[in-house]
Amino acid sequence: MAAKNLKELEGQIKTAFSLGSDFIEIRFDFLEPHVFGDALKIIKGMGSERKAIFTLRSKNQGGQFEGSESERIALLKMLSEHDPMLIDIELDALKNDDSLADHVESQRNPAIVSWHDFKQTPASDKLADILSEMRSYSNYVKVVSTAITVQDALRILGLYENADGLNLVAFAMGQAGTLSRILCTLVGNAPFTYATLDKPVAPGQISVRDMRRIYDKIDNRLSNSNS
Repeated sequence: MAAKNLKELEGQIKTAFSLGSDFIEIRFDFLEPHVFGDALKIIKGMGSERKAIFTLRSKNQGGQFEGSESERIALLKMLSEHDPMLIDIELDALKNDDSLADHVESQRNPAIVSWHDFKQTPASDKLADILSEMRSYSNYVKVVSTAITVQDALRILGLYENADGLNLVAFAMGQAGTLSRILCTLVGNAPFTYATLDKPVAPGQISVRDMRRIYDKIDNRLSNSNS
């Protein structure tokens, strides 16, 4: 959810759970840093922190945070101390800042290490190398590319063949990757996938309503076939 103020944040949290979301992602980069403290109070007051992924994405990582990288790292460390289910930290940030990696390791709750390619889907061997690198930081990892063709989306889903011991969320952005957002939990056993409340935050995102409708239909078909 990409709330731009505290009122929106509270309303979006209520809406997400009322629509059947199991978890939420809170994009702190859409909020002004001076309201982070109040935002955390709202989240905690609603009992949502243990069902939330905290994300603070920089501009060069497809986000909205406009401060310096050192400011972002300090804020990420602070957010990680407020008991989220997971805190999203990019692979590059961990590789470039040993203090951040050490801080994440010291926290009770794990990080979900993320990697994005906003232009393409790399070759399978490069994806496998990236996944191997991510393993060293956490067993929660998120690999997201951009699909130009359906084959790109299938290549991302192929990562699940080498994901033993990982809680892997892997799918492709873009219209050609839309189906992978659904299939990652079915063929890949991803612990969750990502949807939007209204306007997509990323290309090819599906609304919570549509995602829930699709999964309900799949569940009904499976129940009928087993009866």
